[in-house]
Amino acid sequence: MMTTLRLAAGMLFTAIMVCSAFFALPLAAGAAPAEDKPLPVCYRCHKKQMDGKNVHPVVKTKGCIACHTNPHSAKHKATKFLPATGTELCFLCHDKAKFTKKIQHPPVAAGDCQSCHEVHVSENSKLLTAKMPDLCFNCHDKAKFENKSTHPPVAAGECISCHDPHSSDTEKLLIADTPELCYTCHDKKKFRGKKRRHLPVRYGYCASCHNPHASPYAKLLIEEPPALCFNCHDEDNFKGKKVIHSPVEGGLCGSCHAPHQSSFKRLLLSKRPNLCFGCHDDKMFSQRNIHPPVERGRCNACHSPHASNMKALLPKEVNALCHKCHKKIGPSHISAGISRKGHPVRTDRERLVDGKRIKLSCISCHDPHSTNTIKLFKFPVKSAMELCINCHKK
Repeated sequence: MMTTLRLAAGMLFTAIMVCSAFFALPLAAGAAPAEDKPLPVCYRCHKKQMDGKNVHPVVKTKGCIACHTNPHSAKHKATKFLPATGTELCFLCHDKAKFTKKIQHPPVAAGDCQSCHEVHVSENSKLLTAKMPDLCFNCHDKAKFENKSTHPPVAAGECISCHDPHSSDTEKLLIADTPELCYTCHDKKKFRGKKRRHLPVRYGYCASCHNPHASPYAKLLIEEPPALCFNCHDEDNFKGKKVIHSPVEGGLCGSCHAPHQSSFKRLLLSKRPNLCFGCHDDKMFSQRNIHPPVERGRCNACHSPHASNMKALLPKEVNALCHKCHKKIGPSHISAGISRKGHPVRTDRERLVDGKRIKLSCISCHDPHSTNTIKLFKFPVKSAMELCINCHKK
């Protein structure tokens, strides 16, 4: 009997010593609890839940039993001894308001936190299951984020510099409305402050012209100009006519217009005629006698800046155009002392003048821009009568 009691006492003492040693062991490296208080060393059996670069903070501070509150209750075994399931468990520590805003990330709305986060340890920050942007590509098509031109935050995998990964009050889970979101990186002065602003810029519709992620075109444009511009501007005003201004034909809208803002009408890069002199030689327009519209820089009074069915981009037939201002000029002109009928100002018959075959019109005698002779005559004469010899050789 005494032998049996001694044996039982020895076994009890051994069990007490083993249990004491078990619960007194420190946590795994990097997971010591607050104030160095000994906690149950679950990692003796659940080692995988403790080995990793980043450990769930609650494990470090309160130990496994902070979540697995009933580790020895068979009643709670089916729910992994947790006091709650899904997001409700996470909301015991995390602020629910941050996850329940107007627009919710689908995994968050479904309560599937573990589709993005490990619950115990991870090699990635925020306990993510993979590094960004690879994590995002588990659901989002990677091809949409890789192209010839890639937005720098996208190229760097910084998705959360623009998007809230959980919930937001802004569409697309943006952390702020556009254009304010864009201004966190782009200089606001380049888009605000001048007299004229492109309407998409004025209303913050940056994405109506630019792809926020990646594009095959420069500047992340959603299409190349002029196709991009024709999404808003009527293409018929720029194409399908006999004569097209060279920059328009080449799709070089930006050679005359600023895409965001300008100090000048029509978002022009500079005032007329200086804008026109970027391509056209100003010597043709700055001789001694200058046509008043030219002198005032009103090039568009006589020329369409985009396209026309008339030569030289005129908006209408040349004589009809001149008649808009010179209303007193009839079908005959400069006739006193020579002919009662007067000299015609228009004929359908072509004549060879200055080496060119032309039909008679106002510009047969007058230069529409500037000359060094009187009355804008095209030929170096001192009187109107001297003009005749240029056509009537005999």
